[in-house]
Amino acid sequence: MLRYTFFFVVYLWCSHLCAQSKLVLPENSKAKIKFESNSNLMIIPVFIQGVEMRFLVDTGVGHTLIFDNHKAQQLGFNQKYPFLLRGLGDQPALDAYQVKIDQLEIGSFHIENVKALVLPESEFILSNRLGTQIDGIIGCDLFESYPVLIDYNRKLLEINPVKKYKRWEKQKKIRLDLDFYNRKPYLNLEVPQVSNAFVSGFFLLDTGLSDALWLFSNDIRFKKSTPVFNDFLGTGINGDVYGERGKISSLDFGGFRLNEIKVAYPDTTTFTNLSLKKRRLGSVGAELLSRFKLIIDYPAKQLILKTNNKAKKPFYYNLSGMELAYEGFQIVRKRLPNIKRSDENNNNGIEILLQNRYKLTFHPALKVIYIRPNSPAHQSGIKVGDVLLQINGRKVHELSKEKVLSMLQKEPGEKIKVTIRRADQNRKFSFLLASFFSAKAPSP
Repeated sequence: MLRYTFFFVVYLWCSHLCAQSKLVLPENSKAKIKFESNSNLMIIPVFIQGVEMRFLVDTGVGHTLIFDNHKAQQLGFNQKYPFLLRGLGDQPALDAYQVKIDQLEIGSFHIENVKALVLPESEFILSNRLGTQIDGIIGCDLFESYPVLIDYNRKLLEINPVKKYKRWEKQKKIRLDLDFYNRKPYLNLEVPQVSNAFVSGFFLLDTGLSDALWLFSNDIRFKKSTPVFNDFLGTGINGDVYGERGKISSLDFGGFRLNEIKVAYPDTTTFTNLSLKKRRLGSVGAELLSRFKLIIDYPAKQLILKTNNKAKKPFYYNLSGMELAYEGFQIVRKRLPNIKRSDENNNNGIEILLQNRYKLTFHPALKVIYIRPNSPAHQSGIKVGDVLLQINGRKVHELSKEKVLSMLQKEPGEKIKVTIRRADQNRKFSFLLASFFSAKAPSP
């Protein structure tokens, strides 16, 4: 189970980006598209003027965003319509510009008349954080015309799933109303308090938040459930975000009860200058949503859910205390066999070499970007900037980042052995995964 936290929440300093896009289906029926899953996030292929790009699917974004990389530069966008773009983070607003895209193709369907914002990739290097190329982000333009089914288990998006929609209606699946603000969907939920009371408010339905649940503790009606610990929460459009993490006892999600949910409390200074929806308490992210098969219906303003096999699984934290991300490259030297087969020689095609041969390859470097103070990784001596080479005897460059991170999510007491590279020297460290929570919650 993946634990790396990434979020992308955007607030636009512009009021005249009108919603005029139109999604066109083949024969006005339905369309399916497979997505790639990374850190609980969905990535789909998108074509603009014949250029293939990779977009995140993010309901937390009201307008389509494109990163100004080498692919975008092939399209020759006109930069004469500037905008300021602000999201969560501790850095100033980004300079962006608006463009009009006549047609954006996705699988067997396309979206016409898309107004997008292009922002500098150098200021927000999402691809490095996820370890895969990301060229843009799409939200409302994909969802506003038809209901969209998301099947996290099958990694499938289905536009206008008429038959499933009718069947789910008859089966009386979990149903929640959606409210909209700045082209983004919100749920009205109740959060339990320690005094057995509840606080109700709006939560952004955010498929671009890889975490489970965020709570904004600046609401005077709301009190944090303790214990909590300080931590790095993720990366947004305006920089890194820090705050606290903890758990709440339960959450009623349309009649389905989720227990011991991991939550994050972002530092209030990261959004004090943003225009938030009134009575907003936080965001519901993909780690929670992925426990369901869901139909997001913007036109009917409702969310319909069906539990999957992950629905009752516990929520885990990264117990190591170190956050990892791809930054730069590492050179891996692999020894080749001393026996070389060749049909050109007279020795039956076999040549025995007396000198060792090696092959040098480049692989993305998985670096430590944050160490939680007093965490097991911190106490063992691991530092920010260390490059992870091996974990429990397995070479990191042969593993996906999801697999590496999942090895850090086991039960408290699990021993972790790592080899890191620091200043051109390899070093070995070991530590035991440890919980921040009481015996009542032994599997944080």
